[in-house]
Amino acid sequence: MLLSESSRLRYLLSTVVAASLVGSGTTAAQALPLTVPYLREPVTGQVIGTAPKLYPGAPVPEPFTTDYLGGYISDVSSYDFGVYWEVVRLFDSLKGQHPEIMRANLDKAIAINNAAAADPELIRRAQEDAAADKEGVMEAISDAMGPELGQAFRAALADNRLPKTQYLLGNGYAARAGGLASSTFPEKYYFQYRRPYQVAPAHVKRYPVAGKDLYPTSPSFPSGHTNQAVWITTLLAFMLPEVAPQLVFRGAQSGHSRVVMGVHYPLDVVGGRMTGQAAAADRLNDPRMRDALHQASVEIRKEIKWRTGKDVGELAATEIPYITAKQAAQEYSEYLGYGFTPTYHLDAPMVVPKAAPVLLEAAFPELTWQQREELLRITAAPAGHPLDWQGPGGSWQRINLVKALTSKVEVTSNRSLRVT
Repeated sequence: MLLSESSRLRYLLSTVVAASLVGSGTTAAQALPLTVPYLREPVTGQVIGTAPKLYPGAPVPEPFTTDYLGGYISDVSSYDFGVYWEVVRLFDSLKGQHPEIMRANLDKAIAINNAAAADPELIRRAQEDAAADKEGVMEAISDAMGPELGQAFRAALADNRLPKTQYLLGNGYAARAGGLASSTFPEKYYFQYRRPYQVAPAHVKRYPVAGKDLYPTSPSFPSGHTNQAVWITTLLAFMLPEVAPQLVFRGAQSGHSRVVMGVHYPLDVVGGRMTGQAAAADRLNDPRMRDALHQASVEIRKEIKWRTGKDVGELAATEIPYITAKQAAQEYSEYLGYGFTPTYHLDAPMVVPKAAPVLLEAAFPELTWQQREELLRITAAPAGHPLDWQGPGGSWQRINLVKALTSKVEVTSNRSLRVT
């Protein structure tokens, strides 16, 4: 990397230093305004923030104690500079060496945005997804859980009865399982790419909502909305593997909504998906965060059982799904590549990122780490996409998580995998 690039990155990444403050000398009182409510003082037991609504006979919600403010090694990413620039580093070479790809990127953005004008339902969902970063990503993507499960989940959130889940995944950009390292802000200001509606205002249609600012002016690549929706849905898929394919698909669909709105290009949402999944993997490989997510999963399951009288698995098996597993796998594959002309070697072997196999652990608990890695390799997308990093760090672009999650897997006598 050029020295000027390194210097610029280090300057920009100074904005991320705050990600490691909690747990390294920052007091709870100092940290609280930057985090979220639904905590309990460990000594007094006092609830910090909005208390949950209580019902006779219902499980009593238990917020995290304030010692869960910090101690997370995954507050800094496992990649260079402590953020996720390295995951999408190829965007620099696309800007400088592949004008045909950048032109196709704009053309695809305009075509998708314009075609949406004939689909009011698509526009409505895109508008809701656009506002979700402030109004609640979990509420917006909960439709992927199915009718009864999704409704029960939203009702529990409205009653503040999922304090651990809300602390980790709610509250917009203050969500504790997110953080500055996975915000995409450093990457955006490093790449400095303008949004489609700014570059081609005469060709991009706007779909505004009165009273809401849905057209940001920050740099475009990678998509922060997509990143946020993806790491949240990926972690929820780990917590609720019964509806994992639908949740992961919904995260990608939320990214596509950004192209519909005209505020992002296809490559932006591909990059946002890559960074979002990398961030989720880092969180799941962090023992303390993993423990917190497990507690939140138990909280959701108890609440759903009380509200519906059914387990999550029962609901997932009997409800009409948001999308079938087969349809999710097919449409998700389209979101992976957006039909770009291959830019690199088509025969490049799939290098699975080191952190990635954890994403399949809840869905395939019987497989070893190496077998999950093999499943991701077998189900990977084709090589050569413009953002397909083919170096030793592995390709997040080629990870087809829905295809892997919906695969039928048999372990043969020699411990290899037979996948259909």
